[in-house]
Amino acid sequence: QSKKPQMEKLRRARINDSLNELKSLVLEAMKKDASRYSKMEKADILEMTVKYLRSAPEKQSKISDPTSLAKYRAGYNECAAEVTRFLLSSENVSDQLRTQLLSHL
Repeated sequence: QSKKPQMEKLRRARINDSLNELKSLVLEAMKKDASRYSKMEKADILEMTVKYLRSAPEKQSKISDPTSLAKYRAGYNECAAEVTRFLLSSENVSDQLRTQLLSHL
């Protein structure tokens, strides 16, 4: 019987440590200042985590969305073409530098 209070104390310590780590991880992922959230109730930490995890698939799908990728590539290609036009029309850029910059694109 005397081991039960000690085991309960250790269990609670593990829960509290895990909640604090979870809070730190989620605040870091959300780019929030952890010092402003020093005192949070356990329920608030869990709610914040659930909200963050629910929003995570939306963010991931935006990154892997084929339309977004196509727009990114089109923007990059347009920018590269503009840089190329500038370098080819610029008289103040040496041939060596022009070649290096164009090969870098």
